[in-house]
Amino acid sequence: MNSKGNMYKKRKISWNPFVGCGFECCYCAFRTKLMRRKQACMRCYHYKPHIHPERLTHEYIKKLPKTKGDEFIWCCSSGDISFIQKKWMDRILEIIETLSDKTFFFQTKNPKFYEDYEFSENVILGITLETDFIKGYQVISLAPPPEKRAEVFKRNGHARKAITIEPILWFNKTKLVSICKEIGPEWVAVGYDSKANYLPEPPLSKTLELISELETFTRVERKTLRESYFEIAPQLDPNQLKITDYGGK
Repeated sequence: MNSKGNMYKKRKISWNPFVGCGFECCYCAFRTKLMRRKQACMRCYHYKPHIHPERLTHEYIKKLPKTKGDEFIWCCSSGDISFIQKKWMDRILEIIETLSDKTFFFQTKNPKFYEDYEFSENVILGITLETDFIKGYQVISLAPPPEKRAEVFKRNGHARKAITIEPILWFNKTKLVSICKEIGPEWVAVGYDSKANYLPEPPLSKTLELISELETFTRVERKTLRESYFEIAPQLDPNQLKITDYGGK
């Protein structure tokens, strides 16, 4: 469990019975963080998808705090939940269903995974949506393209949804706002890369315009907001960026 960090203001704590991911996102901070724990768990160190059964015991679960209002417990924050084995996901959902005094949050870059499960009312389903579309997105991540994620998530009938636009990449404002509106999230988190990964970022002014439009229909959590790398260092060589060919305007 971890009660510290700046991922989400309403996050009460993280609970990680499952850890790991295979999407190999170039900006991943979780993988770097877990590499500091080599002595604790080699599977965590290598960021390979795996379960920690000891975090599903009664003694461990009873330490989870109650939540109130918009607070939530981020379940499996140190990885992408779509890589979990079904038997373990079933067990996690069984536990969550018994904890009606707590709200839980899941996040993935592969929302098709959600279609295989029934989620109780105390669960918020989330996706990462860094942009509406980028040609050559596979340079950023091996995850399904953002545009495809959005299409799948729109079809999901669960009542409680959230979107994370972080690290924000170049985007088409009209299209991205429309996508978010169709998904109907409880909240949207927006923020820039908190590390020096030199991603293809929009100017801050454009991001603020996006936030303003999103706030007309949902709550927006403003995360790391700063000038883009182009604004901070206009002399930056475009070849240093992860993508130089993009679909946003």
